[in-house]
Amino acid sequence: MRSNVLLWAIPLLLGVLIGVILGLFYALRIDPRVITDVNFAQLTEGDKRNVMILISLAYAQDRRIEVAAQRLLSLDKDWQAVADAACELAQTGYASTNTGLRAIRSMVELAGSQGYSGCASALIPVYTATPRPSPTPRPTATPTRPPVPTKTPTEPPPDTPIPLALQVTPTPRGEFVVANIVPFCDPRLPALIEFSVRDADGNGIPAVAIEVRSGNLRQRLFTGLKPERDLGYADFQMTPDEIYRAELPSLSEPTRPLEASACTAQDGRRTRTSYRVIFQRVRQP
Repeated sequence: MRSNVLLWAIPLLLGVLIGVILGLFYALRIDPRVITDVNFAQLTEGDKRNVMILISLAYAQDRRIEVAAQRLLSLDKDWQAVADAACELAQTGYASTNTGLRAIRSMVELAGSQGYSGCASALIPVYTATPRPSPTPRPTATPTRPPVPTKTPTEPPPDTPIPLALQVTPTPRGEFVVANIVPFCDPRLPALIEFSVRDADGNGIPAVAIEVRSGNLRQRLFTGLKPERDLGYADFQMTPDEIYRAELPSLSEPTRPLEASACTAQDGRRTRTSYRVIFQRVRQP
């Protein structure tokens, strides 16, 4: 009886095994599945680093910091991540080629434009001075009349943009108001402006440019680079005794003057005044 069961079970198992092998061969070799429409945040860390290199090279060409910020948001990365990636690359053989040096310097420059840095800033300076050759004596020659200059100006060839296939979120439009400014005194957060940009329903809006002015100095920062706080969150570190105003360029009026003046916290410690500033949309485009 047992031998009869084995006689019909063995061919059945062989058939199942052959079917599994043929199915795997078809799925992996003949008709493999192609994954499309992958979100950039789903990429591996190595692929994300490669995209950050492309973002930095593109910024070095067009100087469009808003586009660079939006592209970093699509990767779930921030300015410090760019500086850290440049630091890792600067310590590998990637920095031994001209192409690698150019990419690392672009990353250092992009992160540095927003006040962030890493070890690559010291290992590989953004600008390298080119030594001048020693002058060589020229033989005495009979002076000749210089040729008549032509009127046609010589124009340098235009820069070739670096293609970068990334989806960019359009800048939100509409009318925003300064909904609230709340000063607070916290020794853990001295001289800090915490911004929150919200839509009409109170939801945070990422990738919105905020311009902070102090005298003739202007600095831009963007919401959404700290998503663990809020999509509409951004912060700015003030310098004591400086007076600042902030606005959403072309979207809102500036705030009242903000100053990191001295204050006393509830526990009696002396520190500097900080602010929470809320911009809120009141009219849809």
